[in-house]
Amino acid sequence: MRSLTKIRMKIILTFLLITALIDQGQSWNSYGTDFITIFPENIAYYYPLDPVNTLSITALFPNTKVEVFVSDDLTYSDTPPAGKPVTVTLPLGTEQYLLGYTYQTVRVTSTGQIVVQSNSKKGNSVQTKVVQPVKNHGTVYTIPSLNYSQMLNNFYQSARNVSKRYSSFRLIIINGDYRTTNVTVVKQAKNETYTLYAYQAVQIQTDGTETAVCSNHRVAAMLTHPCVEMENCGCNMVLNQLYPNSMLDSSFIVPSIVNTSNFWLHVTSSVKNKVSGWDLELTTVNANSSVLLPLPSLQFESQFIRTSYPASLQLFAPGIVTEPISQYMFSACYLALVSSTDATALIIAETNYRDSVYIDGDLLLSTAWSAIADSVYSSVSVALDDVHVIWHPSTRIAVYVFERKTHVYGGPAIPLSENQDTFGCAIYPSKFEIVVTPQTWPESHQYCMLISDELFSPSNEAAHVEMVNILLNNSMTERLWISVRRSLLTLDWYRQKGNSSHNLYYTQWGTGEPGFAVDGMCVSVFLNPSMDFQWETARCCTLLKSICYTKAHYFPLYFPIPDDLPTVQNIQR
Repeated sequence: MRSLTKIRMKIILTFLLITALIDQGQSWNSYGTDFITIFPENIAYYYPLDPVNTLSITALFPNTKVEVFVSDDLTYSDTPPAGKPVTVTLPLGTEQYLLGYTYQTVRVTSTGQIVVQSNSKKGNSVQTKVVQPVKNHGTVYTIPSLNYSQMLNNFYQSARNVSKRYSSFRLIIINGDYRTTNVTVVKQAKNETYTLYAYQAVQIQTDGTETAVCSNHRVAAMLTHPCVEMENCGCNMVLNQLYPNSMLDSSFIVPSIVNTSNFWLHVTSSVKNKVSGWDLELTTVNANSSVLLPLPSLQFESQFIRTSYPASLQLFAPGIVTEPISQYMFSACYLALVSSTDATALIIAETNYRDSVYIDGDLLLSTAWSAIADSVYSSVSVALDDVHVIWHPSTRIAVYVFERKTHVYGGPAIPLSENQDTFGCAIYPSKFEIVVTPQTWPESHQYCMLISDELFSPSNEAAHVEMVNILLNNSMTERLWISVRRSLLTLDWYRQKGNSSHNLYYTQWGTGEPGFAVDGMCVSVFLNPSMDFQWETARCCTLLKSICYTKAHYFPLYFPIPDDLPTVQNIQR
């Protein structure tokens, strides 16, 4: 029987490793249209104050209707302005403190893309977390074995009396699917199985032997503790939403948190793994286990940590648990939601590109950048207030937000997009689409408006070159319509952009072009590389292929973005 258990565990561990290795490099952002979370027990500073549980919701597009349900009861319905966070205060009783099954979940749905942050407050105990959309949930999670007594001993070098009720963390599993989901909690001795109905959750008191969560449909997995002790004899409720194994990585930037001197790194792996870093001795983590590693120099500088295989990492300090941002999960822009007046953003960027970081519309001018040892990155701390977008036009960065100089809380900022763009935070990059069905010019114009924004025409030489590259990459050899034509009234040339016309300032006419009006009122691209893909007139009723263009959609920054961008800037690098 024992040998069968070992075989079963080996099969599970092999499956976990394969799951951790697949899908590496996929895009990561925190926006979506469906979210589900839970507000666990917060007993910190329990004297007699009611908990204040809120959601910060930001719509990425105008006319986005948002609804919030608590236990299937509609508690909020509105259309918030794009780019401006709104605070939704949840009713008393939202907090879930009982172990076992519960329908006390908080669900957010929307007609357009939004981002959501949860905020739990009770007196001086505050915890904010990015709520991941259901699309970021997973079916396999590696579960850290969090030994609370060991953490206290490491923080304070002496044992503290901890009641049995609060001697361990709690594992919360949430079914964000409308289908019934079967969940297995893999344990060292005997597995436990749970059946979760639509939008149901289960809260389990951990005993340190849980190693994984496996389910037949996507679920969210969270670790929480109602009162993690602080250095000043107080405590904070902590909440850590785990990343599924498909999102695990082997390279991390672990942030230095301001005014915090005691750090420990918790590393969990489903396979035998090696951990290394600047002030870490090479450490081996056995399969299906966890280690707690000191990071003495993290007080002064961020750390670059590597593992030989994908692993789960958590950073611990008194009163705070946060997940380091892995290298492949860096993004081009972040939303930094700030609720206090003494918040700090920790920005990490490649050293060669660190002078091109923007906060909203302003270039970040700082001489306080510090190189991160054994890496190509540097970091800088910036004081923040209010809400800001932090972005980079040409490379991906990482951003953390920590609030308060005492009772520190926070973690990774909200990643919005991996699309680098000169003009701001591009939620959706611009793109070309070649229509291979021959149509007349009016038909091509209408069809492009139907499937994209417009029939394309270059507004400058750079845009023309970019269009040419797209055509060459698609081996196009026939003429295509572009959105340049004559006015029927004046015979002047203009660019048709959607439903509006624009003066024609840039041209690439071929020899003898443009011809007389009788020769043609519309313009095509002649696909001959030796002639530099010049333009030629054609009769508008001629059947030709065409090239459509979809403009980039930008997160609303606090400065205007030109409506007529000179070229497509955000091709993936």
